[in-house]
Amino acid sequence: MLSPRNLVRIAVVLLGLSLFQLATDGEINWHRQALDTFSGTRGEDTGWGKAVDSLETAGAAREGQAPTQFDLTGRVVRIADGDTLSLLDAGNTQHKVRFYGIDAPERDQPHGDRAREALVALVSGKSLGVVVIEEDDYGRKVGTVYAEGRNVNLAMVQQGHAWWYQYFARQEHALEAAERDARSARRGLWAADDPMPPWDWRRQQRLNSSR
Repeated sequence: MLSPRNLVRIAVVLLGLSLFQLATDGEINWHRQALDTFSGTRGEDTGWGKAVDSLETAGAAREGQAPTQFDLTGRVVRIADGDTLSLLDAGNTQHKVRFYGIDAPERDQPHGDRAREALVALVSGKSLGVVVIEEDDYGRKVGTVYAEGRNVNLAMVQQGHAWWYQYFARQEHALEAAERDARSARRGLWAADDPMPPWDWRRQQRLNSSR
């Protein structure tokens, strides 16, 4: 595994290469050139090709642009709360999906029911696509959810029904900006003077139950 120092060095080199190509060619295409060198074509099933595709898909998810391919597709069959739903795919397999990069109020927390209702309004009756980032310890797929091209993770934060979960998604700047805007406009949960983040709420509930 690369150390943080080596990762920084690699990032600096790639940034320098990108800026040089942007200045000389008017575009950044080193990753495509490298991919052609290692795999011959973009579509080959190689580790390098998968890495480039993964980077581009993750970038699309962060910027709110609907990707052309999803890891999961289907329709919603259950909505647990403002950041968790169950999706039924074409093979009748059910997947529990946790929204990546956001954290909505718990059901028994102030604004919890309202957050769930907001998610229902965004996804019910629509075709869903999910870009899966990882699988968590509970077996849930963690990812960015799209409803007919709309980034639902981003919409929940924009509407003031969820926090940007910066501890786990510090690089998601679109979510950061959306939370900042919702706070400023006092939308949704931000209408309260001092809303408690769900992670603090859960910690408080665990402390209370242990007493």
